[in-house]
Amino acid sequence: MSKKISKEAILTACIEKQEELVSSYEHRVKEMTDDAYGHTQSASQSEDRTAGKIELLQTLKNELEFVTAEMSFLKSLDPGIKKDTIETGAVVVTDQRTFFVAVSSEKVEAGGQEVFGLSPNAPIYSVMKGLKDGNAFSFNDIDYKIISVY
Repeated sequence: MSKKISKEAILTACIEKQEELVSSYEHRVKEMTDDAYGHTQSASQSEDRTAGKIELLQTLKNELEFVTAEMSFLKSLDPGIKKDTIETGAVVVTDQRTFFVAVSSEKVEAGGQEVFGLSPNAPIYSVMKGLKDGNAFSFNDIDYKIISVY
């Protein structure tokens, strides 16, 4: 397996990815707000169309709130705390892939390697929670051997 990736580098990459996500949602909320409230509509235009835009805007605002909360959580993690078992804040290196237990995210690159953000709410986490170096688990017909937890 490749060299050990710094947990600080993983956390930094996850925060950068989350910042991009927050920024994207902020931009979309602004655009949708301008679209929903910024145009004067004639009496002939349907109120249903405006109501649909407002409903979508609320959904986007809820998503923005969620990704912002995830950002706060990421920033609260201390990369200096070593983990011996799989729990929130742990890096889990398996023979299949490397996970960072914090928030769900697309893969990020850290130390020249791919790392997958894993939410404690993810189904795979319930299977691997509490396991240690050398343990194994299966999820979705894939067998994983844990090489390292830190």
